[in-house]
Amino acid sequence: MKVNASIHAGRGVALLATAALVAALSTGCGSSNSSYGGGGSQSAADFIRQVTTQFSRAQFGPLWDTLHPADQAIVSRARYMACQGSGFDLTKFKVLQTYADTVYVAGRSTPSTAVSVQVTSDDGLTTATMHAVTINGKWRWILSPSQYSTYKQGKCPASA
Repeated sequence: MKVNASIHAGRGVALLATAALVAALSTGCGSSNSSYGGGGSQSAADFIRQVTTQFSRAQFGPLWDTLHPADQAIVSRARYMACQGSGFDLTKFKVLQTYADTVYVAGRSTPSTAVSVQVTSDDGLTTATMHAVTINGKWRWILSPSQYSTYKQGKCPASA
């Protein structure tokens, strides 16, 4: 399974945030429920669990709804959904660590919460670090820089 680390992912967890990738988190070894910037009552780890689960179930409309607004500005919901592949069989999701980090969203340095996870699916075992960003008290996931660039050019990323 291929991952683009950050809730930036390629497909499978591959789609961990197309982003992500970016959903049903267990609070396993070394995990924390700390939000580092707040997403309401939901922890960053729980948000990443939610997003991962949505990717696995091919729920691409609801995924776009929680995409960072700067990323939504370059790809419409319809276009994003049309670019996605199929879901995957998510069998296990384990949070390894959460910590404060900085990411670039649409070229701007942005505070985020990094969530390192281990995911088991029909494609095998993948370890990835995904990022959640808060906007108006709600968690959002982000596209990887390459996905952002590809969508901005009006194309679909190869990983989708």
